[in-house]
Amino acid sequence: MRNNLAIIVLMWNDYKNTIICLKTLLNQTYKCSNIFLVDNNSDDGSFEKVKNWLNVNYFNLFYNKKINKRSIISTNALKKFKIFIIRNNKNLGCGYGHNTGYALAIKNKFKFVSRIDNDMIVPKDFFKKIIKNFNNPLIQAISPKILYSKNKNLIWWKGTKIGNSLKFQTHMRDYPYGLKDNDQISGLTITDSIAGCASIMRAKRINQVGLSDKDFFYGPEDVEYSKRLFTKKGSLIVDLNSKIYHSVSQSFISLDRKRTYFEYKYRLVLIKKIGTISDKFLGYSISILKLIIYLFLFFKLKHRLKIAPVSLAILHFFQKKYGEFDRKSI
Repeated sequence: MRNNLAIIVLMWNDYKNTIICLKTLLNQTYKCSNIFLVDNNSDDGSFEKVKNWLNVNYFNLFYNKKINKRSIISTNALKKFKIFIIRNNKNLGCGYGHNTGYALAIKNKFKFVSRIDNDMIVPKDFFKKIIKNFNNPLIQAISPKILYSKNKNLIWWKGTKIGNSLKFQTHMRDYPYGLKDNDQISGLTITDSIAGCASIMRAKRINQVGLSDKDFFYGPEDVEYSKRLFTKKGSLIVDLNSKIYHSVSQSFISLDRKRTYFEYKYRLVLIKKIGTISDKFLGYSISILKLIIYLFLFFKLKHRLKIAPVSLAILHFFQKKYGEFDRKSI
């Protein structure tokens, strides 16, 4: 019998967090799963270091350009090996980089597909508990409550509320960052989007709606993807009784200007993808207005540092330089 759950972990230049994450995934009490580690063409030796750490306890698959030739994995291999390694032949970015793993999960008839980012720490009973929610046939995708790994009493994410966020370019939540966790924040709650960094989806639904959108490179591709996964109210949920711990945005932790550029540009791409006419009119206008404000507040360093990346983000958005442009630029 083939396993139910494919866990997709994407890695790029971050072997330390990846090894910590894999240790917690290998320690799960839910045994009907396989891990697909997708390396996004790391160039700092991370890929080799993770392979050395795993020793021989993995099945080395292929570069994504060969995916159609060797996409069916034997039942014996799925039983023998817990981890399968795939290496993308270039840095495909977040979301789109996961597609290699998603496609393999669909091809190999897994029932559920989980995306767990490589800077996550996963409690050992996580999957055993959260996957029971799929007994409700309405539910298409689930995310847990996400807390900070360095302060496990503070909440990083507990659901998404889009509201007017597209228009005003604000974070999609109705609660502050660093909200203190407590017993009242529990149960199941409806969300406008699952959290891309920690989620479980029905493979059947992924097969229906397709893979991650190639127009995104770094966020917020999970919101666009959730719009496609959605079927009706209650199909996307957060299980607040399930917890996971996040080190938060390790990939660009030392690249503040690059991160600002990506965040501004891909928020505009998101408006284009899922926004109404009024969302687009106000969202595009407000992005330009923010740039004007930064120019007026040039004397303040925090605003001055945003001028160049925000200007470039807006320019490249209107020039339609999206995901493929950034994949070629990396």
